[in-house]
Amino acid sequence: MKRAILVLIVLTLAVTLPPLYSQWAESQRIKQIQAVKQQARPVVGDRLETVLSGFESGEPPSVVILYTGSTRSHLEPCGCYQEQSGGLPRRAYAIDQFRKRGIQTILVDAGNIFDGDAEIDARRCETNIKALAAMRYSAVALSESDLSYADTYLKRQHAAATFPFLAPDAGHNDFKQPFVVEQIGQHNVAFVVGEVDEEVAAQSDVVVALGDPKNPKHIDVVISPDEISATVSKDGPIYVGCPSEGKTLGVLALWMDSNRELARHYATELALTAEVGESESVRQLLTDFYREFASETPLQDSRLFAKQLLEQQQENGYASAAACQHCHEQEYPQWAATRHAFAYETLLKKERYFDARCVSCHTTGFGYQTGFQIGDSDSTLKGVQCETCHGPGKQHVGNPKKSNIRSGADTSLCLQCHDPKHSPGFADVVALHTKDVDHSRAPMNLEELLASRIARMGKPTLELFVMSHCPYAVQAEEKLIPILKKFGDAIDFKLQFIAQEKEVPSTQDITPFISLRGYPEVAEDIRQLLIAQEYPDRYLDYILCRGKKLDKSWEACAQKLGIDVAKVQALFDTSGAEQLFRENIARAADLGIKASPTILVDGHKFQMSQLLRASGTPCE
Repeated sequence: MKRAILVLIVLTLAVTLPPLYSQWAESQRIKQIQAVKQQARPVVGDRLETVLSGFESGEPPSVVILYTGSTRSHLEPCGCYQEQSGGLPRRAYAIDQFRKRGIQTILVDAGNIFDGDAEIDARRCETNIKALAAMRYSAVALSESDLSYADTYLKRQHAAATFPFLAPDAGHNDFKQPFVVEQIGQHNVAFVVGEVDEEVAAQSDVVVALGDPKNPKHIDVVISPDEISATVSKDGPIYVGCPSEGKTLGVLALWMDSNRELARHYATELALTAEVGESESVRQLLTDFYREFASETPLQDSRLFAKQLLEQQQENGYASAAACQHCHEQEYPQWAATRHAFAYETLLKKERYFDARCVSCHTTGFGYQTGFQIGDSDSTLKGVQCETCHGPGKQHVGNPKKSNIRSGADTSLCLQCHDPKHSPGFADVVALHTKDVDHSRAPMNLEELLASRIARMGKPTLELFVMSHCPYAVQAEEKLIPILKKFGDAIDFKLQFIAQEKEVPSTQDITPFISLRGYPEVAEDIRQLLIAQEYPDRYLDYILCRGKKLDKSWEACAQKLGIDVAKVQALFDTSGAEQLFRENIARAADLGIKASPTILVDGHKFQMSQLLRASGTPCE
C-alpha cells in the first residue's frame, strides 16, 4: 500500500512539476528582461499632474516660467518604447494644462534651437518654430551655434515666428533684439542675452538671462541651454538648465515679496512621457511635415541588411508571410500574435508611417524593389515578417532549400533595429528575447494577445464580425464576452455585422438588406446595434442571453435585463436604425470579410481556433 502511495506521489509530481517549472521559468525570464530594460530607460522629471497639484494646493507663485533649450528642433521621440520623453505635441498639451488651471506662465527657449545644413533640416526647424508660435512662446534666444547660420536662414526661420529672436548686439536688425520685457500679473520680467541694460534692469522685477552670461550683474535667473543641475550661487542668480532634444519641459516658479523682491523659488523638469496627452493642432503640424519628408528620403539609406547575401541577389525578392504560411502552418499563427506582426500598426497609431527611418524597421523589405512601399495601404509586407529575419524568400518559395534562406539564429541582425537609441537595454537581454520569436511556442490566446497589446500600445482595438444567428458566432461570443468584461475600457471593442444591401430593393421587401438567415437575422443585428447604442452597460449581457434563445422572442432577454422594449422597438422602426446598420456593415464590405465569426485585433485577422480555442464551421 505504501509503495502504491509513493508511486502515485511520484507520478503526480512528474505530471505537475514540469508545467509549474515552465511557468516559473517564463516569469523569471520576463522579470529579468523588464529589470534590465527599466534600468536602461530611466524617466527624467516629475509627473505633470504632481506639479500642477502642488501649485494648486499651496500659495500661488507670482511668476511661472516654462522653458526649453538645446532642442536642435527635435520634433518628438520615435515612440519605440513607453518611457521615451519629449515631443512637441506633448509639450503643447502640458502648457495648455497650466493655462487651463489659471496658472499664469511665460514661455521661452534658451537657444541651440537650429540644427542641420540640408534643406529638409531647414524645413524641420521651420516646423518647430511654427509649433512654438502655436504654443505662444514669448522669446527664443539665439546661441553662438544658432548665430553661425547666415542671416538669410535666420530671417527665413523668423518669418514663421510670432515672437522675437534674442541676440546680443542686435543693432538695427529687424528680426533680432537684445531683450524683451513681459508683464505677468503685477510683475515685469525681462529676458535678456548678453549684458543687461541698466534701464531694463530698473524697470523689471525679475531679470532672466537666456544662455550663459559673462557678467551676472542685475541678473536674477540664468536659464542655460545645457543640461545642468538647478543651483543658487551665493548672492547670485538661480541657475537652471535644459535636457537636450526637448525631453522635458522646464518649470521655474518664483514668489515675490511685498517689496517686489524675489523671496523663494521652485525648479523642476516635467517628464513628457506617454501618459501626457497631445495637442491635436501641433500633432497635425508634425504629420504634415512627415508627409512632405517621406517623399524626399532616399530609400537606399533605409534598407536593412543590405550586405547580406540574400538581399544582394538580384533574382531574389520578397514574397510576404502569406506565402510562408502554406508550408509553415504551425509557425505562422505563432508569429501572427507577436509584436513583430503588429509593428506597422504601431506606426499608424503614432503617426510615423510616413517616416522612412521608422518604416524600415516596422515593415518588411522597405527600400528594396519588391519590398514594402510607403503609401501602399494594401501591402502584404506590413509588419516585421518572416523575411525580415530569414531573408527575402522568393527563391525559397519556388525551391525550398536550407541554402536559399537564413536560419534566423544570428541575433546581431536584431540589433540593427533594436539599437541603443530605439531599444535601450535590448542588447543585454537579446538572448532572453529569442524565446519571444521561438516558433515552437504555442500561439497566444486572446487574453494574452490583448494584455500584450495593452502593455505595448495602450488601448488595442478588437473588432468582432458576426451574423447574429450564426451558431459558430454565438459560440465565439460566449467565449469572448467574459474576456471583454475582464478588460473593460482598456480595449476598444467594436461589434460589426456581416450583411449586404440590395442594389435595387423592391417595394415588397421588408428590408433592403440581405443576410444568410434572412430577415430575422437582419432584425436581430439591428436590435443588437440599437441596444449597444442605448444600453452600453447591458448589451453584452443581452447578446449572451439572446444567443441561448434565438428560437424565442427577443423581448424576454430585454425585459430580464431592464431594457425598455418599447423604446428599442420605436427606434427600430425609424430610418435612423436602417442608416445605423448600413454604416455598420460597410466595414465588413470594405475589408472583404464574409465569414462569421471573424476577429480583428488592431486590424489583424485571426482564426477563432487560435484566439478563443473554439471550433466550428464559419457562416458565409
